[in-house]
Amino acid sequence: MTTAVREAPHHRNLTCVKEYRCRRPDCVARSQAYERRRYRQKGYGTWQPLVDATPARQHIAALREAGHSIPDIQRQARVGSATLARILYDGVNKRAERIRPEVAERILAVPVGPAPIKPNTIIDATGTRRRLQALVSMGWTLNALGPRLSFHPRRLTDLMYADRVLASTARRIAEGYRIAQTLDPVAHGVPKRSASLSRNLAAREGWHGPLAWDDIDDPAAKPEALGRKRRPGTGVSKIRADVQRVAQLTAAGKSAQQIADELGCHKRTVVRARGRVTPEVLEAAA
Repeated sequence: MTTAVREAPHHRNLTCVKEYRCRRPDCVARSQAYERRRYRQKGYGTWQPLVDATPARQHIAALREAGHSIPDIQRQARVGSATLARILYDGVNKRAERIRPEVAERILAVPVGPAPIKPNTIIDATGTRRRLQALVSMGWTLNALGPRLSFHPRRLTDLMYADRVLASTARRIAEGYRIAQTLDPVAHGVPKRSASLSRNLAAREGWHGPLAWDDIDDPAAKPEALGRKRRPGTGVSKIRADVQRVAQLTAAGKSAQQIADELGCHKRTVVRARGRVTPEVLEAAA
C-alpha cells in the first residue's frame, strides 16, 4: 500500500523539502544550496544555525514603544506572526530563546522611529482641545460649529475635554478651525447674546484665543497674555466694563443686558459699573 504524499502549505523555505519531501526543482535547488553552505561553514568553524533572540526581542519592544503595531512590524521585517509571537513570549515557548540569523537581521533592520500616523491612530488631543476652546473664546457656539466641523455639538463638548483622539478626528477639527478662526461668529449666524455667553464661558474656564498660541499642537507651549486682567490666585480672565462707555450706552437708552452683550461681559458687571457712574461722567457722556 502506498502512502499519500502530503502537499506542502507553501514553498517559501526549506520546510516543504524537509517535512513534506517536496521535489519541485526550485525547492530542491534551494535545499541543496543550503546544505552546501552549511557544509562549508561547518568546515570553517563558522556554522551558526541559531542566534540569541534577546536583541531582536528588545528591538521589537522599542518599535512598539514608538507606536508600531505587531502587524506593521511583521510586514516590515517580512516574518510570520507565529515567529514574532514566539520571540515575544519566550517564557511560554523555549524555542524562542534562539532564532535564525536571517530572521534576527530582518527584525533589527526595521528602523526605530515614530510610527506613521494613520486615520485610526490615537494621538494626543491637546491641539484639538485648544482649537475648540479658542473658537469658543471668539464667540462661536458649539451648535454653530457643529455643521462647520461636521460633528454633533455633544461630540464637540466631549472633544473640548478629551485627552486622546483619533488622528482623523484631529485632522477634521484642524481643517474646520483654519476657516472658522478667520470669521466673525456674529456675522455668520451666532446671536450676539450667545456669542457673549461663549466668550464669558471661555473667560471663566481660562481658555485662550487663536492669537495666544505660537504652536497650538505643542503640549509644552504656553499661551501669551493678550491684555486681560486676571483675578488674583486664579487662572480666570476677568472682563471689566469701562464706566464711561457704560454711561454713554446708558444715556443712549440701552438696557443693562444690551450693554453687556455689546461689551462682552455679564449683566452684573454693567450694573456694578453703573453704580460707579458720577455726575461728571454722565455730563461727559452726554
